[in-house]
Amino acid sequence: MNEGRLPLTYDECRARFRRTALVAGLEVQHHPIDARGPDGQALTVDSVWVGPRQPERALVVLSGVHGVEGFIGSALQCGFLGRLGGRDLGGDTAVVVVHAVNPWGMAWWRRQNESNVDLNRNWRRDEIEPIQNDAYDELHPFACPDGAQLPSVDELMVAAMEMVEQRGLEWVRDGITTGQYRHADGLHYGGSRTEASTRIVADLAEQLVGLHHALVLDLHTGHGPGGELTLLSDQPIGSPQDAFFRSTFPTATVEATAGNPGATTGVKSGQIANGIRELLGPDRCHSTSAEFGTADDTEQLAATYLESWVDRHGDRSIAEHAAVVWRYRSCFTPDDPEWEERCSASGAALLDAGLEAVLAWPADA
Repeated sequence: MNEGRLPLTYDECRARFRRTALVAGLEVQHHPIDARGPDGQALTVDSVWVGPRQPERALVVLSGVHGVEGFIGSALQCGFLGRLGGRDLGGDTAVVVVHAVNPWGMAWWRRQNESNVDLNRNWRRDEIEPIQNDAYDELHPFACPDGAQLPSVDELMVAAMEMVEQRGLEWVRDGITTGQYRHADGLHYGGSRTEASTRIVADLAEQLVGLHHALVLDLHTGHGPGGELTLLSDQPIGSPQDAFFRSTFPTATVEATAGNPGATTGVKSGQIANGIRELLGPDRCHSTSAEFGTADDTEQLAATYLESWVDRHGDRSIAEHAAVVWRYRSCFTPDDPEWEERCSASGAALLDAGLEAVLAWPADA
């Protein structure tokens, strides 16, 4: 790997995260999951907790909820820990950094986990009955075909356009991306139970219950213009959360997904950052999926369509199928130094500004 470039593997990301914390004098907690990596290696969610265990204020930073998206988030967390080491947070503020929430997905270059579950549709699945997505039932047969050969992207696009003409673009978009709970082999499947990784994050978040203020930054890639930072918020324009994001992060695009006719993505069920906000109290916590834009929606759909088939029916040792997996990885973590540089700069600014905002909140208000 060239110096300064993003790691290609989960193992390298984890090693760099642990070493960065060690050099900064910070302790890392290792949370193992049962699933294994491509070489049979053990996988862990790793966390660093800086500051008191019962803080007044907290910043929570997540990476790798969608595994293959986690490489830029991992790098940003490492840089943040390096800047954080030795800093005095004042005794009433905690910073919780959770690395590789979906380690299996990072290791195997998939958004889903080992059970094909989209962890960002899985928050407290055992306890909360999800919103069902009836539209996906109609979309599933052409989104996840079961033929013996790699499916045709052209046929997918024709079918998608026909559905758009019949039902509208928003119906198709939300039907595919919102999350669904009936098709275990399908896209954005939210699972039938709370997954191990989701439970690890929930256990960490529960230790923060009772604080006065919190900010949750969940680092993702994919949504928005290439190389640009978009903060997704499920609170409407003009809400306290919306106002906070716009004033605190003036260089980022803030997109409200609720009550916004111009939203480019819909409100989703079972998201982790939003679940943490509800757990800690919506009047006490702001949360966002911080998205670094990559490929356009058409390329993302095509890459996901093919990769899903390879996962269900293919063989990664076959060159044609391996090429599909690389296309998918590049769709969500582009092999592009300029993209990396832009995201590294805007991401570092995001984390630093987030910490300063948390420290500026009155601890007892």
